[in-house]
Amino acid sequence: MFTDIDCPFCKRFHEQIAQYNAHGIAVDYILFPLVGLHPGADKKSEAIWCSKDRIATFNAAMAGQDPAPATCPNPLAELTHLADSLGINGTPTLIAADGTHVAPEIAMSPDRLAAELDRLAAASAP
Repeated sequence: MFTDIDCPFCKRFHEQIAQYNAHGIAVDYILFPLVGLHPGADKKSEAIWCSKDRIATFNAAMAGQDPAPATCPNPLAELTHLADSLGINGTPTLIAADGTHVAPEIAMSPDRLAAELDRLAAASAP
């Protein structure tokens, strides 16, 4: 999932991560700061990437805590280029294992997302 640390919908999604996991859904987050909408999200994303414990820092940031400033070599420019090449211009953007973009209104509900992922898996089964 492409996510922006200051995106309110991304935060709402992350608040439900235990419910997604309970459905057997694993989520890989890709930092995609939308600095045009959220000035400073790029610095927060860099601080998360450069922290000693990325997961804890990400979780804290999604709960509203600003990460301690940090810089290091990071893939944020490449991730932004990847998002652009895939036509992604907003967050949250969830892409299923088969490459299908899942509509945000489906992705925001653990039950609906589980059903959609099951449907996509069944449709691609041989």
